[in-house]
Order: sequence, then C-alpha cells, then structure tokens
Amino acid sequence: MKNSALKEALRILLQRHRAALSPDDYGINRLAPQGRRPAGGGLSQAQVDDILGFGRGTYERLENGRYREAPEHVLKAVAELFDLNPHEWVWLWRMTWRRDPPYPLRQDTDETVPYSWYRVLDGQPHPAYLTNHRWEVVAHNKHFPRIFPEHKVPQNTMEWMLLGEDARHTLGDWAHAWAPFVAPHVWAARAAHPDDEYLANLEQRILADPDAGPIYRDFGPIFVHPDGACRPFNHPEEGPGWMTLHTSIPRSSPRFVTMLMIFDPGPEPPKTMPPLRARHGGA
Repeated sequence: MKNSALKEALRILLQRHRAALSPDDYGINRLAPQGRRPAGGGLSQAQVDDILGFGRGTYERLENGRYREAPEHVLKAVAELFDLNPHEWVWLWRMTWRRDPPYPLRQDTDETVPYSWYRVLDGQPHPAYLTNHRWEVVAHNKHFPRIFPEHKVPQNTMEWMLLGEDARHTLGDWAHAWAPFVAPHVWAARAAHPDDEYLANLEQRILADPDAGPIYRDFGPIFVHPDGACRPFNHPEEGPGWMTLHTSIPRSSPRFVTMLMIFDPGPEPPKTMPPLRARHGGA
C-alpha cells in the first residue's frame, strides 16, 4: 500500500472527529487565525492546537500525515479530545507508527472481555482459563479444576504458582522448572502497570516469602509469557507428566490472556515438533 493512501486514511479519521466538535463548547467564539474549519463546521486545526496546548502547526502535521512518529503524548491528547474508540485508537497508531499502541486508551474499559470467550473455553478438550493482567481467574472450563488438588481453583494463578503450598508439589521441580521462569512475568507486569496496587502487594508478598523471594530477586531466565513452555507437572489424577502451555490474547481486550494447557503423562516430555508456518504461494 502506498504511503499516500495511509496518510489519506489517517486524515479522514481525524477530520471526521474534528468536524464533530463545536468551537462554542470550548469557549471559542471566532475562527482561529490559522487553519481551516472542515466542511460543515467544527474545530479548525489551529483551534485543536490551542485547546491541547500544542505549538501552532502540530496538529496540522499530524492530520496531514507529516508527523509519522508523533510523540505518544500528542497522540493520546488528540485521541482523548476526539473521544476515539478502541478501534480508532489502534488505527491512529498504525497510520502513524505502523504498529499497535503500547497501551489501551482507556484503562477502565479494558477490564472486561466479551462473554463469547467463555464459549471458546468451554469448547476446549483440555484445561483452559481466561485471566486478566493481574492473573486473576476470570473464567475457566470444566477441565481446569482437575489439575488442582481437590479441584480447588485458585483466585489468582500467579499467586498460587509462587506462593501456594500445594503448588510446590503440583508444579514438578518447582524451584528449578517453574518459579525461576514465572517470576520474571511479575517483574514485567510491575513495569507495565506501576500503579496497580494489587500487583504491588503481590510483589511484596513474594519478596517476603523465604523460598520465592530469593528466586524473584534473581529473576532468572527472562520470560514475559509462557507460550509454548513445557514443564514437569504432577497431575492430581493422572500422576507425573508434562504440561505444555499455550496462550492467546483477545484483540478486543489486550489485558486478558487465554491459557490452554495440554497434559502428557509419563516420564518423557512430548516430542518437539518444527514450528508451524504459512505455505508460500498457496503450495
């Protein structure tokens, strides 16, 4: 796709929203000395600069596609002024930075996930669950409780993995095969959500634990997600074996993660297969 087409797609989005805002709502009773108002009224480009405290010409560069790598604060301010929805927020980033935004525009609306994901979990033949960015269990299928002693599903999987007493038996070779690989996930979450009180409290409890604390401080191998990991697992019903973890993220709710867990009983891990890839040229 030509760069000119991407610029036009960006311009259309921003101009539509700019046209929907009235200068009167911002105490502006005259046209700004620079910038044209869109057809049918709305704010001028210069008026957007004035409202957001930008230097003159900042917004015009963005709308006309000449501010490809606009600073994050500029994109966020424009998105909030124009009340962009989650899809438009992603569009704004893709048309400027050619990638997805680093965070959702509105944190409060990112605490829910479509109910249809429960049906996705329910249709899986293996243990599967849905968790948020704090590792709180949001939903799970009927197979999930079977992997826990007495079928007791923890409220928080990360808390259970690092602090649960029964986890240190269920998770085979906990001190070497699980905890060192799980602890960095908490480091990454704390960096991504520094103001989250629950995560801060969880970190403090991990640090205070005589077994998990030293592992957390060392943070071992760097892993920020477990997708594809295969680790020893003592299944309460099927005995010792190996648990392979598979993750996916709902595009509508990027703070959530779906975890599908496949258990293979026996002393040897499942055979490693070559990675999947698309066939070229439809061959």
